[in-house]
Amino acid sequence: MFIRKTILSGAALAMLLFVAYDPAYAVPLSDSPPTVETSVESEQINLKASIPANAVVNIVEVTNLRSGPGLEYDIVGKAKPGDSFPVVGFEGEWHQVTLASGDTAYVASWVVKVDVPPIPFVNIVENTNLRSGPGLDFSILSKARAGDTFQIVSTEGDWYQVALPSGDAAYVASWVVKTNLDQKESTKKVFIYHTHNRESWKNVARNTKGTSFDDPTVNITMVGKRVGEALQKRGIQTLVGEDDYAQKLKEQNLGYSRSYAESRKSVYKAIEAYPSLAYFFDIHRDANVARKTTTATIKGKSYARILFVIGTAHPNYAANKKLAEELNKRLNKKYPGLSRGVLSKSAHQGNGEYNQSISSGSLLMEFGGVNNTLEESLLTAEVFSEVFADYYESIK
Repeated sequence: MFIRKTILSGAALAMLLFVAYDPAYAVPLSDSPPTVETSVESEQINLKASIPANAVVNIVEVTNLRSGPGLEYDIVGKAKPGDSFPVVGFEGEWHQVTLASGDTAYVASWVVKVDVPPIPFVNIVENTNLRSGPGLDFSILSKARAGDTFQIVSTEGDWYQVALPSGDAAYVASWVVKTNLDQKESTKKVFIYHTHNRESWKNVARNTKGTSFDDPTVNITMVGKRVGEALQKRGIQTLVGEDDYAQKLKEQNLGYSRSYAESRKSVYKAIEAYPSLAYFFDIHRDANVARKTTTATIKGKSYARILFVIGTAHPNYAANKKLAEELNKRLNKKYPGLSRGVLSKSAHQGNGEYNQSISSGSLLMEFGGVNNTLEESLLTAEVFSEVFADYYESIK
């Protein structure tokens, strides 16, 4: 009998040694395997053969974090219910996790639930380029079409690094994609597109015919992209379309006059993907207008002047005109002479509508003319973005 009591007492003492008490949590800390039924789901007790790379563990019981995969290893920290850690590996019934400090530790599988977040991916909204690095100055590796999907590898600024089917990686701009992540793309406010996307400048255009100066790559889309980047930096979520409408017209054997009908499709697609869009900027450059008319010199720098064009062939054009007049006033106040004003055009003077009936925030803007330069137009893109951001902030 004495021996039996001694064994029982020793067993009780051994169990107490496995339980620590932390006043900070005011509850026992335990990472011992449960010997009775617990609230942890049974499938969490048996570690699966493989853990997805993006898995996290959610702590369900106050427990210890240890230096190795076993109760004999040192305690390096403590965790409480609600804490979560990314999983980087596992050994037996122990998960190796990453701590906020960047160090790693081990936690027992019977005090956690494993959660596997959705694999992050981008869905291409507009035809776009895939680049070798996170910026427009990096080389183009390939093209992506609307509807293409790629898994996200990492994020750098406004760019996603994505995995290609070949196994290689490339970068895509955040403003031409939608993702399954809970991020700011759901609140995009501005859509930029270029109905006459190949409009270029006399000093660089490779395709010239009569009064036409076009280029497949060095063209007005570069100005729209700069506006988009500048607005993004100022906190205004912006989507920049990269559709080649000239090519679309050619493929469908359609005339130049159908350009706005083609770009209208892109506007509707953008609205469908991002219902939060409120402003739609169709960016052009003017035709063969005298350089002195389309250029402003401000503090020693040459800028391409902006002309706002408002179509009057729809009943709500007054709202578009009001926005154009406000931006015209603000531009000339901060940068005297930068805006050429607001030009209203009826159906007898051109398209007359320019897709502006879609939204009161729709504008067509001519950034300089064919006699300006890309550099002058990019300078204007920066200051327009600054002025629009000020306006946007003032009405929030």
